[in-house]
Amino acid sequence: MNRLNFKSKLLTLILLFLIFNSSYSQNLLDEVKSNSKLVIRLKDCYRAFHINNIIAEQKEMINLTIDDSSDEELKILLGDYIKVCDSLKKIHFKNDTLNTYISDFLVLTKQSYSISRNKGFNSPDFKKDFEKYKAFSDKYMNYFYSTFATHNFISINEEMYWKTIDKNNHIKSADYEKYKKLKTTNLKDALVLLEKISKHTTDFQEYYVYKIELADQYVRNAERLDENSINKAIEIYKSIIDQKKYSIYLFEAWLKWRIVSQQFVHGISKTSDIPNHTYDKVREQAALTVLDYINTHSNDEMAINEFLLLSTHDVVKRFGDYPYGNQNTVEYHETFDEEK
Repeated sequence: MNRLNFKSKLLTLILLFLIFNSSYSQNLLDEVKSNSKLVIRLKDCYRAFHINNIIAEQKEMINLTIDDSSDEELKILLGDYIKVCDSLKKIHFKNDTLNTYISDFLVLTKQSYSISRNKGFNSPDFKKDFEKYKAFSDKYMNYFYSTFATHNFISINEEMYWKTIDKNNHIKSADYEKYKKLKTTNLKDALVLLEKISKHTTDFQEYYVYKIELADQYVRNAERLDENSINKAIEIYKSIIDQKKYSIYLFEAWLKWRIVSQQFVHGISKTSDIPNHTYDKVREQAALTVLDYINTHSNDEMAINEFLLLSTHDVVKRFGDYPYGNQNTVEYHETFDEEK
């Protein structure tokens, strides 16, 4: 990609980021009306992680643009990010300590942006401020992760979790074994059979198992099937969330929808469009479905765990351990390369 095209693409990415993150509404989760301490803590958790993700994404965009933008363009970007921080400060948390931490975090983030905009990232003032900012951020993150650690909400261990979520628990169709054998010899006919099996089940947990398996096969075998296989998989994963029915597989459906969408629709490079705002709108809808269920099933630890998974999972990052593209590629291979 030549420098001119890169800069044009970069400006488009910045514009999209600013449009999607200029403000934040917390109304969706508030559709669950409850004075339950558990529900209140879970709402705090979701919103705190969301704010952290927005700030983390801002910093990634700064890293992406710093070498390819003019001083004036960078100043405009930082000024807009300051406005986003002001918008995020309007969010109130029931946990007073958390509320203070996040308020201070946003103030200090704004201050860092302001100094870098006025004095530059290489200035002594920025470097001095950055050391203080980092020290506070480390303290805040220690509090943050200890407060929302899974063991503070539930007692089930990892072994119990995997035993409970095992999809074999929900497979009741006598034809499923036939499907498993057929897919080794005639995948297309096997998928037709699986679609038929899913249409005849009346239990929605079982239905989700079949639909996720169907979508997984479209992804893993896209080159062997028709050219629309990836789009079919994306639609299936999304349809599970759109039904707005609680399932222990909602997080899996959302994550796979996001992974496949990014990998095949938006791209794998560090400069690809990464529509985290869109991904998070769907995440929030799934979280609402789970939270609404928890409100009437407060002892269901699998549901609480499902909500925490949705709340705490990172946005798609541009920079990380994988050096050749954005970090979605890592999740894609971890998710889909284990078996065929």
